[in-house]
Amino acid sequence: MDFFVIVLHFALGIIYNASMDIMDFVIIGATVLFAIIGLVKGGAKMFFGLFMLLIIMVGSAFISSAICPLFLRSEKEDGSVTYTGAATVLMEPFGTSVLPTDGDIGAFLDAEVTRGPDGTLYVEGVKLTDAISEKVPYVGSFLASIVEKAARPGETLRTTLSYKMTEYVYETAVWVVLVIILAIIRNIIRKKIFVYLDSHPAPSKIDRVIGLVLNLAILLVLLWGVGALVARFDDGANWANAADNFMIKGLIAEPLMTNNPFLKLMGVTLPIA
Repeated sequence: MDFFVIVLHFALGIIYNASMDIMDFVIIGATVLFAIIGLVKGGAKMFFGLFMLLIIMVGSAFISSAICPLFLRSEKEDGSVTYTGAATVLMEPFGTSVLPTDGDIGAFLDAEVTRGPDGTLYVEGVKLTDAISEKVPYVGSFLASIVEKAARPGETLRTTLSYKMTEYVYETAVWVVLVIILAIIRNIIRKKIFVYLDSHPAPSKIDRVIGLVLNLAILLVLLWGVGALVARFDDGANWANAADNFMIKGLIAEPLMTNNPFLKLMGVTLPIA
């Protein structure tokens, strides 16, 4: 529906000889550029290029975060946790060499975390989040919620934090290995597809059309994404409001940017007064 509104608005503007603005020429220029890139590269090159690499990187991150806890710790039925040798080999140096061992912070890290009757975690008789906010300067309030999610009753913060650092090290190592392996597989598949397209003109032309459509879709998402991001900070009188007014001014820009589906999800209507 939004697409037909945009097309109708554009057609009526041409009929009534409406003038175009700077944002219109920006959109037209970007459209031509993205269309040429899509035609030249084709859908296969785009999909198996940076786009596929991003998918591999994100997917590897999820896989590594799911795999590593399986060989680093085991949880019993009573909720207690046993750490494997692969974990303790790094947890011990992290706990003694990286984390503070002296003073108030050292004692705080060695205090056992408990769960109160209300289900809230406590340390040294103080609510865990409040204790972290007070003990850790500057970033304590930010770290409090993160540490609370990782903390376990009956375990010291030193053990918890040293394990999390160990987990991050293993996850990073597994992530790097997965990215390398999957990138090699991607390159093998991509090479076979390119060889096929180079020797078959008809599929190659279809691939270029797909590349054009895909690139224009990416441009549209980028325009709408930037518009939604700016609109989020628009209070009707600040820099974001000026940016919004610039982006929606024009024969093409006005219907394109005001019919942004991201804005509808956010419950925002442009222009903001």
